Amino acid sequence: MKFVSFWTLNPTLPPGKIAEVAAKLMQKGLFPGKNSKILAWYVCPGGRGVTIFEVEGAAADEVAFENWVMWPKENPGIFASLDTYPAVTADKAVEITLK
Repeated sequence: MKFVSFWTLNPTLPPGKIAEVAAKLMQKGLFPGKNSKILAWYVCPGGRGVTIFEVEGAAADEVAFENWVMWPKENPGIFASLDTYPAVTADKAVEITLK
């Protein structure tokens, strides 16, 4: 199952601190989470970003929650907002809609 997360970093945190948190999670092997494969991970100036990830061989809802919770556990308040949604390709959405 694929998920898309749209997020905004906390603007009161220095970019260096956020980079340290990301590096620490990756060095610990916590990000990406177990059974997760990052398909895309982008950040824009101003701290808005998107992550697209796929979950295989596990309870996808639990993995998505674990992917979310690891960041504020490492640094509370790292996100100003974070929204994660299950996703399908646009052509699959059209197919489903037209059934």
